Amino acid sequence: MTLESYIVALVILFLVVSLYLNKIGSGLTFVIAIAILGTTGILTPKEMIAGFANEQIAVILMLMLLGETVRKSGILDAMFERIFSKTTTYKGFLTKLMILVSAFSAFLNNTPLVAILMPYTKSWSKKNNIPLSKLLIPLSYAAILGGTATLIGTSTNLVVAGMVTDQKIVPNLKPLEIFDFSPVGVTMIILGITYMILMGNKLLPSIKSRTES
Repeated sequence: MTLESYIVALVILFLVVSLYLNKIGSGLTFVIAIAILGTTGILTPKEMIAGFANEQIAVILMLMLLGETVRKSGILDAMFERIFSKTTTYKGFLTKLMILVSAFSAFLNNTPLVAILMPYTKSWSKKNNIPLSKLLIPLSYAAILGGTATLIGTSTNLVVAGMVTDQKIVPNLKPLEIFDFSPVGVTMIILGITYMILMGNKLLPSIKSRTES
């Protein structure tokens, strides 16, 4: 291994440990990592700046801001309150929850969306005497599955689309469009929701957490 390989390995180790401990925050962690790679000559100034100027990164940041704005506006809160207010059965709530979350997750950042639904999920489970442990995994899976349905549904799709276009992996390949992922993504959503409705109550544990007691 060369000296550069050791430096890159140490930087990756630093990223993993720092993100796990979360002492200095993810933003500062990545800035330090980039600074180390830049000062050691592994990354050129042009490459460092190009990362910040990447179109896909800009879209990801815009979607995060949009999701946070929607969360703070209270629009989704009122909508979910109206939809879930008369639902009293586990399968009924699970079906509505996963369909709504996956649909919104295809166009919004997952984190604020899940943050909105968690309080409703917790209060509904307590009100209807359903263990919260049977609902949190479906909530997470719905957000993940929904993100696979569109180009902007998840940052991974955007980054891959950018790499395919910028690096010209396949000659004359057209840029990926927003719904190019939909045939596979929507199929996975349908299969995922169906599986959770049929098997979720049987496979998910019935654990009463401290917050439910």
